[in-house]
Amino acid sequence: MRTLINVDIQPEYEQYINSFTIPRWINFLNKINLKMKIIFLYNGKETLDMISEDKYKEWLLENGVSDEVIDNAIFYDKGYAFFRYCMDESIDEDTIANFVRFMYENHIHDSRNMDRDMWAKYLRQYRRIDKKEVYELFDRAEDCIHIPDLMDFLKNYNGIVLTGGGISQCLKEVEIALKALKKDYTILREFTY
Repeated sequence: MRTLINVDIQPEYEQYINSFTIPRWINFLNKINLKMKIIFLYNGKETLDMISEDKYKEWLLENGVSDEVIDNAIFYDKGYAFFRYCMDESIDEDTIANFVRFMYENHIHDSRNMDRDMWAKYLRQYRRIDKKEVYELFDRAEDCIHIPDLMDFLKNYNGIVLTGGGISQCLKEVEIALKALKKDYTILREFTY
C-alpha cells in the first residue's frame, strides 16, 4: 500500500498555504482514504509547543476531513530544524542526505559527537561526493545537525507521496530524511506550499 505523508498542513501555517486550497486537499484526502495509508506529520505540542494532536484532529474535522480518515490516519509530531544548519549554509541536499545517512548508520545522533575517526571514515566513504564541504562546515561550527526520531518512523513506509510544506523548509527536511534512508518518494506539487 502506498503512503501519503502530509507535512505541516496545519492551522499555524494557513497564511502560507496559497498555492492550493485546503478544501481541495481535504476532498483529496477523503477520496483516497483506504487506498493509501495517510500520515500527518506536524509541528505539535510536544516538540514546538504548537497544536496538540487532539486540536489538530479537531481542525481537520472542522475543515471537512471525514471521521474515517481521522480514525485510519497516523499522526506524528515531527519537530523541526534537524538539518537546517546545513540547509541554511547552502550545502547541497544530496550531500546533506549522505551525511545524515552516515550518521544514522553509525548511530551518531548529533554531529558534535563526530570524533576524528568518524570524520576520517566519513571522508573515506564520501570524499568524491562531499569534497570536505560538510567536514569544513562542522569543523568550525558550534551548531549541529541531529538525527531525529522521525528517521525511525519514516523507515517503516514505502511508496511515499508527499504533500505540504514549506517546500524549502519542513518538507525539504522530510525529503532529506527520505533520501538518507534511500526511500523513493514523489511530491504532489498541487498540494505543496
